[in-house]
Amino acid sequence: MAQHSNAPTGVMVEAHDGRDRIALFLSKYFSPVFAFVVGQILAVLNSPDLKSAVQWTVIGVLIQLGPVMIWYQVRMRQGRLSDADMSNRTERNEAYLLGGVSMTIALGVLAYAGAPLAVVALAASFLLIAVLSGITNIWWKISMHASAIAAVATLATMQSRSLGAAFWVLVVLVNWSRLHTRNHTLGQVTAGTVLAAAVVYVVHRFLGV
Repeated sequence: MAQHSNAPTGVMVEAHDGRDRIALFLSKYFSPVFAFVVGQILAVLNSPDLKSAVQWTVIGVLIQLGPVMIWYQVRMRQGRLSDADMSNRTERNEAYLLGGVSMTIALGVLAYAGAPLAVVALAASFLLIAVLSGITNIWWKISMHASAIAAVATLATMQSRSLGAAFWVLVVLVNWSRLHTRNHTLGQVTAGTVLAAAVVYVVHRFLGV
């Protein structure tokens, strides 16, 4: 976690005991980027043509994640983000906008090129989650950590109940960490979880994946 001093009042940036260390560890290492990458792996494994899925996933990840990661690093070096979690709600607007644009481009490329349906469905799911979360973020901070890990847990559950159960345990742990570090309220992590789970389920069922 970043140690910036201008994080919102009350947000935990340093650990004082064991529970703090666990919460900060979970928040840092089970981030939206982690969930995004795991989601791509699950989509590849759910594709009948593994080679094609890997190729298009790599292309899709570069388009979707590349611009946002570059933006994030630049803003951090400029000192324009309060902390590594972008705890100030308004800081996230730019990220949602850029992410939405890059995800739209990626989805268009994947769909036009005939990428495996599982890869297209995941790209569509992440785009819709980003759009809905971005609109919500204009007025209210929804949890990106919760939505990202819940999206993966839902996808995993649709492929394997045992695997899904393991990921839902992780959802609970990550959501607890966001509450413990005071980055979010119970309402914000719950909203992120429900939104992502609903979107992933509906999109995949609609596309027949």
